[in-house]
Amino acid sequence: MFFKKKVVKDSYCIAIFAEKDLVENEYVHLVDRMKESGNVEVITEMELTSEFTVSLEKKFPNTEIKAPSFAVLKIDMDRVNEETKKMEKKFKWKKLFGTIHLDEYLVVEHNTMYDFTNTLLYTTNIEDVIEFLVQKNKV
Repeated sequence: MFFKKKVVKDSYCIAIFAEKDLVENEYVHLVDRMKESGNVEVITEMELTSEFTVSLEKKFPNTEIKAPSFAVLKIDMDRVNEETKKMEKKFKWKKLFGTIHLDEYLVVEHNTMYDFTNTLLYTTNIEDVIEFLVQKNKV
């Protein structure tokens, strides 16, 4: 009664693979629609590299991986914190003197969050992304 367990909802990050750079108003429109749908923390426009394509093809073998498309991933904060600690251990002297640059932390976070082997949904349709997020938000 006094100690109610706080329900923590899952957070998601979304990769937008565009054919060309999105115009600012297109990007803002997509971001607004996705943020309204669920617990979206990070949305990033990315180039669909061959490395990403290989990871996505392994995860979704019967799907053609192409741009424009979207990938939805769950943010695993435990894994992000673990990878951050590994990076700090690697640069232990910089950590000791407080000289690890913010960029190092951002790179670790980005690479951990956008590990496409952990993709939950890959689609070329924005409506599928929104439906997925709405369904996850209801749970």
